[in-house]
Amino acid sequence: MKLNKLHVACTLAMAALSSQALALTAFDAPDATVYLSGASAPQNIMGALGLQMFDAAQGIFEFHDNGGTTATFTDDGRSYRAYFGVVKNDASFPASLRNKKILLINRAKGGSVWGVNPVARGERIATMQVASASCTLNTGIYRCPQVGVDPGLGAQTGQEMTPDFGVSDVEPNLFKGPFNVEFGFTELTPAESAIFAGTQSGVNVLMMGFSATNAVPDNTYFSRSIYGSMLSGMIQDWSQVDAAQSGPVVICRRVQGSGTQASYNWFFNNFPCTTNSIAGTGNTSPARMTNSATYVLNGDAWTGAGTTASPYIINPADGYTVIENPSSGNVRDCLNKAQVGGNHEFTGDDGKRYRVTFGAGGHKAIGVLSLDSSGSENGWKFRTMEGAGTYNGVTNTTTGTGVAPSKDNLRDGRYDFASELSMQYRNANLPAAPANYRPVAVPSLANDPNPLKKLFVDEFIKRAGDPDVLNAITSVGLKNATMALPISFDPTANTNVAKGTRYGNMCGPLQIIY
Repeated sequence: MKLNKLHVACTLAMAALSSQALALTAFDAPDATVYLSGASAPQNIMGALGLQMFDAAQGIFEFHDNGGTTATFTDDGRSYRAYFGVVKNDASFPASLRNKKILLINRAKGGSVWGVNPVARGERIATMQVASASCTLNTGIYRCPQVGVDPGLGAQTGQEMTPDFGVSDVEPNLFKGPFNVEFGFTELTPAESAIFAGTQSGVNVLMMGFSATNAVPDNTYFSRSIYGSMLSGMIQDWSQVDAAQSGPVVICRRVQGSGTQASYNWFFNNFPCTTNSIAGTGNTSPARMTNSATYVLNGDAWTGAGTTASPYIINPADGYTVIENPSSGNVRDCLNKAQVGGNHEFTGDDGKRYRVTFGAGGHKAIGVLSLDSSGSENGWKFRTMEGAGTYNGVTNTTTGTGVAPSKDNLRDGRYDFASELSMQYRNANLPAAPANYRPVAVPSLANDPNPLKKLFVDEFIKRAGDPDVLNAITSVGLKNATMALPISFDPTANTNVAKGTRYGNMCGPLQIIY
């Protein structure tokens, strides 16, 4: 009996020690660091999926970029977020991945094309530095500096990282010039695109939305043609929308190369789904920042030096204004500042600093956002399509008329402004190519020296398309924004699966297959 008690006591002690050994602190050495780059629209969803994979009892730590400086936290993770945890020890995960410490760094800066082009090319790109010496704990989240220099924006520092895999709001072949390619770069060649062979796929479907500041009356009618005409600069004053209104239109859009922007270019401008993807061949051009009244009034030039101390100034009071934001978080801030007032500052894809002087606010602005932003509405609302109404994705309520971006409408194909996310990684080794920001040879994910990376990435991608995993996300707004695709799951057996798909080709028709 005594031996039995001693055995039990020893077993409990060993279990306690084992638990202590696995318990994390914020800056423990991870078993693997995985770098995910790309779309900012599903940034919240990517974070929620990562957190689901970790064991909360072991400790989970979250890191946000601090806006580019060590002194301020104004950006609050708009460009980078990271999650550090221990993979759950249960049968839903590969045995060799369980109990492993994984640091997942997610870059959303620049948008989807950064989950496509640099992944295919094996390029080293800027990142966020997660280290005890550089991060500051603030309101339960560690705020860390952005480090490194993106290709084409100057000499690199050696702190850059090569993304292991990418996420895009749209399939990679939509990133065509001149509207859907990141600043200073070209679209992938067929040979470069081939590196994704067998790895890219439609993962899930995410709704995009019509959004407008609260200064735009709720009874304002929005149609696809009206919204698209504002985005293209063909409607520049609200009196052209409604004779009872007045004032210049303000556009809070994304940079070119953003998957969210690419989805808007596809839906409203028919680009690049036209003959040879040539601009002007059966499509219209999206308006750019240089179409803003401030730029034109100043003789096709910005005032300022484009630096933090002397940013380029954009004044919406001058007239029609277009603002190209590097992330969806910046779009949300742009809409908020347009409504409540103040200055909206951001670093453009050209590396220059911009300041939009919204003054006392009250500007009538529209935005380029996905429903991933549901629950973040602050000074603005999602609106219905082909009607005059608003939609709240958290409470799933609609006012007025029109087709709401609701899950039921997405499921049945009534709301078709939705993109099929893709996730991709390198399926071939790449040699060193210093001119392409690849100073050393880069392996395929399968040949990476750390096999945990591919295990984690494959599990992450699988879970991102699983309707039950998506439904387990705790945020109601996020759950209402996305659904699984019917390619692998039956909508008649699971209500979190859409009935239609474009089979990974957004230039193809939406096919209702159930």
